[in-house]
Amino acid sequence: MKQSLSAFVICQDEEQKIGSCLEQAAKIADEIIIVDSGSTDTTLEIAKKFTEKIYHQDWLGYGAQKNHALSRCSNEWVLSLDADEVLTDELITEIRQLDLEALAYKIARKLFIGNKFIRWGGYYPDYQLRLFKKSLGKFSDVKVHESVKLSSDEHCPKLSQPLNHYSYKDLNEMEDAFRQFAELSERKPNLLRAILNYCYTLINKFFFRLGFMHGLLGLKLALNHAKYSFLKYR
Repeated sequence: MKQSLSAFVICQDEEQKIGSCLEQAAKIADEIIIVDSGSTDTTLEIAKKFTEKIYHQDWLGYGAQKNHALSRCSNEWVLSLDADEVLTDELITEIRQLDLEALAYKIARKLFIGNKFIRWGGYYPDYQLRLFKKSLGKFSDVKVHESVKLSSDEHCPKLSQPLNHYSYKDLNEMEDAFRQFAELSERKPNLLRAILNYCYTLINKFFFRLGFMHGLLGLKLALNHAKYSFLKYR
């Protein structure tokens, strides 16, 4: 890049994934910030291979935790990554060649369950604002499903190359994560809305978003997501 870049990651017990994340991040970032909330596995030992800037912070919730990590970054341009996300070489090349005329950029994510890329069902391209100026961006202060909010209404271009999101090893792990997300949701209980959300999400994911292209897997994914939509309002 034409300007220095800080990449930051929040984590806890991510020894199976964080190595790949940091190995690729190190190819593009001038600084890597790690904020750990109490790992008991080898996460920190792995992280030390890539950066000395490792900090502990008791868990604050996704939004507040990422804002804390953001505050540790010393460069104006920052790249937010989750521990289970891996920059592709093609994306790294694209970022290096950016002229940085915009204030922020969105990056697509390719979701993998195990080694299976989930293209259909509304899971791709899943653009997220991840590359932005520190002085203009801040994460929404929510417990789950945080996103970057800019202080400017500037248009955010979409990069053409995606990152790989190795989120779940199987559907059971996905279902467990969705159950935890639902428990963290701040939505008011509403049984009617819960039922309507379940039906809409199932039909939308499997039919309108072409989840059926993945066959039985697509149906199971749609059911998982529909159940999550129900539990948020149970």
